[in-house]
Amino acid sequence: KMAQRIAPALCAGLLAGMSCNVAQAQDGDWWYGGSVALTSDYVFRGVSQTDEGIALQGSLDFGHASGLYAGAWASNVDFDAPDGIDIELDLYVGWTLEFANETWLDLQLVRYLYPDANPGFGINYNEFIAAYGFRNITATLAYTDDYINSDESALYYHLGAEFPLGATEYTLAVGAGLNDISSAAGSDYWDYQVGVSRSWDAISADLSYYDTSGFDDDVQDFLGPEKWADARVVLSFSWEF
Repeated sequence: KMAQRIAPALCAGLLAGMSCNVAQAQDGDWWYGGSVALTSDYVFRGVSQTDEGIALQGSLDFGHASGLYAGAWASNVDFDAPDGIDIELDLYVGWTLEFANETWLDLQLVRYLYPDANPGFGINYNEFIAAYGFRNITATLAYTDDYINSDESALYYHLGAEFPLGATEYTLAVGAGLNDISSAAGSDYWDYQVGVSRSWDAISADLSYYDTSGFDDDVQDFLGPEKWADARVVLSFSWEF
């Protein structure tokens, strides 16, 4: 299966996996926005969701000054199987709390949907995501009690950071995550990302390197072939509106 939406202080795509850009317009205490992105490969927690192919993605989000928000995010997917699944649709609600000293907490509930799945191939499930940020560092914990509709629980731990590259307009992002799916798959694995991005008003570009470790036979039997989790470079462009 497998995103970056934005809450007022959080790129949830970092948590869930997606292209992280949403413009925000204000209407009193309410805000709204969205994005369209094109990426050379939709990678979620180190694993290609498009059989290493191109993905077109989009999001719509709205929220309130209190920190409450909701939205939807969609992407084409291809799991190279007779599952009938071509689209992933994620629906989410959350609450962001901002504290002093550039510190924040984001709580989010996501429903991952895969419409038109053939009988026996349904993989819809829910996930709860909590992220704690301090300045340029974000720690994330995600939990589901029904990972990919397996009736088994899974945990995801992620630590990431962003740094401006000197006086340039580029940003360096690094991150690593532990996918504890041992209850469902019998094993777990790590994913890693290093990327550079730049924005020009409403347009953004990102070039990232992804890799995994521990993607053994048990994990492959559950998530797909090893080639989907090999080292790769992904180029993405997004437009905010």
